[in-house]
Amino acid sequence: MKIAIIGATGGTGRKVTERALEQGHEVVAVARRPEVIAPAKRLSTRLGDVFDASSIAKAIAGTEAVISCIGPPSNLSPDMNNIMAAKNVMAANFSPGTVMSEGIPNILAACQRAGVKRLVMQSGINLSDGKELSTVNRWMVGMMRRIFWKAIEDKGIAEHAVIRSDLDWVIVRASVLKYAEGTLKYTAGPLARIAPLQALPFADCADCLVRAATSEPTWIRKIVNVGR
Repeated sequence: MKIAIIGATGGTGRKVTERALEQGHEVVAVARRPEVIAPAKRLSTRLGDVFDASSIAKAIAGTEAVISCIGPPSNLSPDMNNIMAAKNVMAANFSPGTVMSEGIPNILAACQRAGVKRLVMQSGINLSDGKELSTVNRWMVGMMRRIFWKAIEDKGIAEHAVIRSDLDWVIVRASVLKYAEGTLKYTAGPLARIAPLQALPFADCADCLVRAATSEPTWIRKIVNVGR
């Protein structure tokens, strides 16, 4: 399958690119700075800015599925330790901007324009109302929703736009993520009971996103939780 990955230079985006290539897919990595992406077999890079729908439409042209890994800018890098990464993510969630609320509708418009029907959006477990989680984890999600209300609002607008679209979408709500070796030992599925604060490697989240785009037909037009 030919997959476009938007936000390919981010923590999850890099791992999604790696995982899709490992599985033999052809990958189009879309980023504002595609020149920083290392070359690889079956990998092409294209310039795209989610605040410019026309640039995204050009970038995803000819692909069969799109995986969006965009989110509040946190300047994550693989050489960061997890404490530093967590601080950056927290800062980004306090001041998320509008990358999701503006970017996702532009991606949807680009998919329509380019004729791409399958869209997978990375989101967060904090968008859940917690009804599928344990009592303690439901309380944790509720607390995080109150603390990071700006990020929840921004992502909520994005999720609603995806749900209202006529695409074959999947929204993947991930737990807290960390830099660590992937294990492929994770829980994923609609209403899956996960632990929101038990950190999941970026690589495992990436595997779930690739599955959502390529091999999980029962997930179409569903919200999927992924975590431990």
